Amino acid sequence: MDSLKEKILEKLESLPENAQQEVLDFVRFLEWRKENRQESQLSIVSEELDEESDAGWLESDLSNLGSYEPYDWQPGELDKGLPVKYVPGMGVVIVEE
Repeated sequence: MDSLKEKILEKLESLPENAQQEVLDFVRFLEWRKENRQESQLSIVSEELDEESDAGWLESDLSNLGSYEPYDWQPGELDKGLPVKYVPGMGVVIVEE
């Protein structure tokens, strides 16, 4: 009985050149997918974590929000924000002028 590789080669030889090119493109895709599988699996884990975080917000009890007094904005408070920057390990911080 022929090996799998021999069977594949026999089929390839019987295909027209444009179909052989499609097979080559598919093999290249399989190689690419194999190389990028770890990255793909990491993105799936990241998506699952995001979904858990979203679910936490959706399931939180927000029924008492109406009991708080509305904030009284002072004149000029909404005119201009403070400059901020992201500091790794700390998060977003206000930049001192």
